Amino acid sequence: MDVVGERWNLLLVRELSLGPRRPRDLAAGLPGIPSNVLAARLKDLQAAGVVVRRTLPAPTDVTVYELTDAGRALQPAFKELLAWGRRAPEPAPDDAVQPSWAMQSVIGRPSALAEGQTCELRIEDEVFYLGSDGGRATVRRAPAPDGDVVVTMSLDTLYSLLTGQATATDALGRGTVDGEVGIAHHALEAFAGAGLVEQATAG
Repeated sequence: MDVVGERWNLLLVRELSLGPRRPRDLAAGLPGIPSNVLAARLKDLQAAGVVVRRTLPAPTDVTVYELTDAGRALQPAFKELLAWGRRAPEPAPDDAVQPSWAMQSVIGRPSALAEGQTCELRIEDEVFYLGSDGGRATVRRAPAPDGDVVVTMSLDTLYSLLTGQATATDALGRGTVDGEVGIAHHALEAFAGAGLVEQATAG
C-alpha cells in the first residue's frame, strides 16, 4: 500500500496497462488530476520500480511512461478490483467514461482469434490492438500494424456488447468493418458479456 495506496497511483497503473502513454495522455485519462500531482505520482512510481520513463526514437522524440514487469504484475489485482466494482450502482450520467477503462474487463478472457490474427478496434478517438496469446485475449492501446480487420463502433455499442445487451454480430452490424468479417467476429466474442458480474453457481 505504500507503493500503490496513494490517490491516483492505481489509476495511473490502469492507464498504462494498455501500453505507453505521454504525460498529457495520462492527464486526459484522469479527469481532475492536477499537473503537479501527476508529476509527483509518476516520480513516486518510478522510484518504486512500477513505471519507467523513456523517450521514443526519432522522428517522434516523445517522452512516454510505461509499466515495468512489477507494474504489469498488478494486473491480477486489477481484475479483482474490477469484479468488485461491477457490483456498484450504475455510473451517473455526468460521470467521465472512456473506452480504455472498459478494455480492462476483456484482457485474459478466452479468445477465438487464432495466433497471429489481429483486429484494430476504433472507439471514439481511441484505437486498440486486439490479439490472442495462448487462447487469451490481449489488448493494447495502439493501431494494429498490418491488421486483418478494422472495426469502428460507438461507445454505446461497446457498452451494450460488454453488458450482454448486444452480441458480437449485433455490434458489427451497428458499426463498420473493413477486412475479414469472420476475424472481427472472433475478436469481439471476447467482449460479449465481459462487463457482467460473474456469479458463482452452487454445485
